[in-house]
Amino acid sequence: MFASTEGASALRPPERTKLLDEERVAVLEQALWKRLDDAADLQALLAAWLALQCGMISFAICGAVALREPGGGRRLASWPEGDDALARLHSTIDLAVAQRRGVVQKPVAAAGASLSPAQIAYPIIVDEKILGAAAVEIRGDGSAQLRLAARQLQWGVAWIRERLRLDAAEDAAHMLRRLTGVLDMLAVALEEEGFAPACRACVTELASLQSCERVSISFAQESGVRVAAISHSAHFGKDLNLVRLLNSAMNEAVDQHAVISYPPRPDESHVVRAHSELAESHGCGAILTTPMFAKDKFIGAMTFERGKDRPFEPDEIEFLDCLAAALGPVLDIRRRDDRWLIVKAWDSCHTHAHELLGPGHVGRKLAALALIVSTLAFAVVTDVYRVTANASIEGKVQRAIVAPFNGFIKEAHVRAGDEVRSGDMLATLDDREFALERLRWITERQKKQYEFERAGGARNRADTRILGAEMQESEAQIRLADEQLARTKLQAPFDGLVVSGDLSQSIGAAVQRGQVLFEVAPLDDWRVVLDVDESQVNEIAIGAGGELLIAALPNERFPLVVEKITPVAKADEGVNTFRVEAALRASSPKLRPGMRGVGKVEAGRRRIGWIWTRSLIDWFEIWSWRWLD
Repeated sequence: MFASTEGASALRPPERTKLLDEERVAVLEQALWKRLDDAADLQALLAAWLALQCGMISFAICGAVALREPGGGRRLASWPEGDDALARLHSTIDLAVAQRRGVVQKPVAAAGASLSPAQIAYPIIVDEKILGAAAVEIRGDGSAQLRLAARQLQWGVAWIRERLRLDAAEDAAHMLRRLTGVLDMLAVALEEEGFAPACRACVTELASLQSCERVSISFAQESGVRVAAISHSAHFGKDLNLVRLLNSAMNEAVDQHAVISYPPRPDESHVVRAHSELAESHGCGAILTTPMFAKDKFIGAMTFERGKDRPFEPDEIEFLDCLAAALGPVLDIRRRDDRWLIVKAWDSCHTHAHELLGPGHVGRKLAALALIVSTLAFAVVTDVYRVTANASIEGKVQRAIVAPFNGFIKEAHVRAGDEVRSGDMLATLDDREFALERLRWITERQKKQYEFERAGGARNRADTRILGAEMQESEAQIRLADEQLARTKLQAPFDGLVVSGDLSQSIGAAVQRGQVLFEVAPLDDWRVVLDVDESQVNEIAIGAGGELLIAALPNERFPLVVEKITPVAKADEGVNTFRVEAALRASSPKLRPGMRGVGKVEAGRRRIGWIWTRSLIDWFEIWSWRWLD
């Protein structure tokens, strides 16, 4: 060591000065590297890096760095510190950012300057995103100097880029650890059956993971937040001094709507009286209380207690606050689900009443007002109650045309659906048998008449009487044959419509005496048949009015009046109905027998609420009588 000192002192003065300068540069460079390693934040890192970078470029005049953080903030550094380097290099930095590549600019030299300066800038690009740029200004504009400075600046920017990537990766890993911790606690809260076991499991697990002496959790009640679980404690008394102090500390945090740490940091202004009492009573030097928030209100709080040798760091406080924000609503849902059904119903009614009578919720208030008005209208306003039933049209008089004797169909002139006039031919039966019978009796009469005349000429009175009687018999048989011949022609008894019967496909077929061949109904006299449900038949009275709507004539309504209620029920599609007959007050040529529709019969004025709920009330009365009485 001494030899080197003596060698240095033996040097000539210029050489000794140069050696001292190199030693000073080496010491300064070491200091800058140490400052870079010890940088606490990005701002200090950029300042140390820029100073080191400009120191490596021996002919650098000044330097500047402009960096945009992912959160939106900006970091600016200049060298020498306090110099206006950023303003001088601003245009070069903007050009590098705009072109996304390294640029060189040569500003105008100052008057009397021996060398013109040059400005070099490189953008800082991380994952295809441009975050800023670094620039330096050097003396002289020689190509060798420019290449050397550009290469050094490019390498330095690459170091900054990699450092930013490492910081981003560390932040992502840190965030992942946080999310994993939150998800693990949510899994603990969800895997337990019941609210109380879930709370105990969560606080016990948190006490173990966060190295806490005690972790407590509370939830809001009408009188404030109350402790629900304490770590490593299956049961605890509500009147214990510890529980009272915990309740006070948690209420203190909830009332202030803030995370409270004890001892408080110098920059905090929260009231920590309850936390101080808890620390003094139970010897916990570090306490942290984080309120839990859900659905626009505070639902409880969590308190973490440690020894004074392990205070809560800002990063831990941020994580536990995030954990409370995620875990609180889940446990609150478990708490609500574990309540008695009557408690849930009461709480729901209380919530709705508060929203209805409190501020806001205009839509709900209008809906409630509309409901009240509707209820009053249903209870007071009356309307005509009408019994609805399926209806069909029949002819009031319906004549059956039957076969007068055994015979065969000869001709068919009409079929169902045809309109006929009185006396129109409907069908003709075969009359050959009756024509031959008539001819036989005519011949027999002529024969008896000839014999009668001979007996009269012989003055034989006995034969005359006998032959006279036989002639009368022949006349009677002839009249009978004429009547039977007339009855072979089936005619319409009145003007009307053929309702049923089609013999056009049965020419020559045999018919039996009394067999119905046609049915004819008048066109101006109708009867409405209503199939009224058995639960409503008592509401209808003879003489009651109503309306009929036919499916084939939906735009017309026909007034009707009830004429007869048949006291015999029939089953129709699983429902018992009674036949009610009504007459139409006004007819129409468009009506036809067999048309179906819906009839409504007026049954007096009733309250609207009763009209709309009658069937439900009747069903409930029958059901309650069957199963409850």
